[in-house]
Amino acid sequence: MKKWICIICCLFILTGCVQKRIIDELNIAVATGFDPDTSDEHLLKTTFLMEVFNKEMSVENKTVTTTGDLRRETLYKANRQSPNPIVVGGLRLTLYNIAIAERGLTVYVDAYQRDASIGKRIYFATTDSSTEEILTGEYGPQGNGTFISDLIEHNVDYGDLPKTNLTLFMRDFYQEGKDIFLPHIKKINEQEIELAGISLFKDHAAYKILPSNKLFYFKLLVDRYSRGDFSIDLPDGQKVAIKSIHSNHKYKLDKKDPTNITIKIKVQGNIKEYSGNNLDDKKIKEITNFINKKIKNECSALIQSFQEDNADPIGIGKVYSTKIRNFDYKEWKKGYPDLNIKVDAKVIILDTGASI
Repeated sequence: MKKWICIICCLFILTGCVQKRIIDELNIAVATGFDPDTSDEHLLKTTFLMEVFNKEMSVENKTVTTTGDLRRETLYKANRQSPNPIVVGGLRLTLYNIAIAERGLTVYVDAYQRDASIGKRIYFATTDSSTEEILTGEYGPQGNGTFISDLIEHNVDYGDLPKTNLTLFMRDFYQEGKDIFLPHIKKINEQEIELAGISLFKDHAAYKILPSNKLFYFKLLVDRYSRGDFSIDLPDGQKVAIKSIHSNHKYKLDKKDPTNITIKIKVQGNIKEYSGNNLDDKKIKEITNFINKKIKNECSALIQSFQEDNADPIGIGKVYSTKIRNFDYKEWKKGYPDLNIKVDAKVIILDTGASI
């Protein structure tokens, strides 16, 4: 009995040691942005975005911008400008100016894996604009941080953006055999932004922007479609739109010659619209064959460009590491540009009826 009394007393004592934080007395940062400091290339300009909910249920975007060597230092300085503590446990988004990303992200992402208060579903993205300017725009009633993170999530679920979040980013960042990539955001005006493509990285540094018109083919190579739309111009001048797209891909190494690898892509979908007059079986076959060829050519061109850049955002190296014994990544990397990577595409049109 005395033992349990002592345990209970200790619990009460330890409870009193916990720092209490009342939500209404905190500034919860939902987004951060990193820009180079124009006055000193060694300093980092960091913008913290808080979404303040007013009594009339509207959301006010409040930002604080500071400079420093590290993110943690800029957070300390930001708190000197705030009447309430700024905390980062509610972060949903981090933006990097492309100039920062081109330097390499190693020193900037370390804090995210060390800070246990940050959730794993946070999105990273790059932009050509000043991140401070983007975070101080007015994009919707839900607040800028929520708007941009919802924009990314929507394009992952229903568009051409491959899955991305802090967990997946960190996995690819620290493993051998796959280079990272991030969504690239473009500011149109003070009220509009858009997903403009993907930032491709090599050795943790951004080196190229893959434009939005290539994202469909890129996602076929690195992710799966569970839903989505796709439209394409046909050789006869007509146009067809495919919806409810499902896709998957598989890798097959040649057992006799491992330098040969085939990526098999399967795509299923329904024809939603066709600009022509007659959509009979013959025309459907022509459309299917054309899309097959288009996917094969576009995906092959992407892979060839990655090999020329000696970058591997698809994760070919990761595939080899799981299929070859005593895999030596450094040796494989030397031969990566010379690999014979073939793409096979199979498109299946499931429905063309009026019900779609």
